[in-house]
Amino acid sequence: MKHAILFLALAAAAVPAVAAPDPPQAEQARIPFPRYGGVRNFRSVGEDVLYLQDSRRHWYRAELAGPCHDLPSALRIGLDSRFSSMLERGSTLIVDGDRCTVVSLVRSAAPPPRR
Repeated sequence: MKHAILFLALAAAAVPAVAAPDPPQAEQARIPFPRYGGVRNFRSVGEDVLYLQDSRRHWYRAELAGPCHDLPSALRIGLDSRFSSMLERGSTLIVDGDRCTVVSLVRSAAPPPRR
């Protein structure tokens, strides 16, 4: 019995694994703040997705690490700019005192219409 189990394990190891190709990753974006006016407008979609419009009217989609509970009702958002003057992946947004980390920021079409 031991020989059969060992044979199956060796046979499985001999078959090369064929992985599906990774889907194309969207290029991460940055929104510069002091010189270029930063964010002109924003709109949340739930508690973990935020659309931002820069001063040149380009839209970006930010995904946040976990829910940012006050985001759907926020009238303003802040950027913790201690480490960089750019809004980018890894930046921290401040929403009504909560700190929300951006895990992805990509160029996007305009946000979906509100319901």
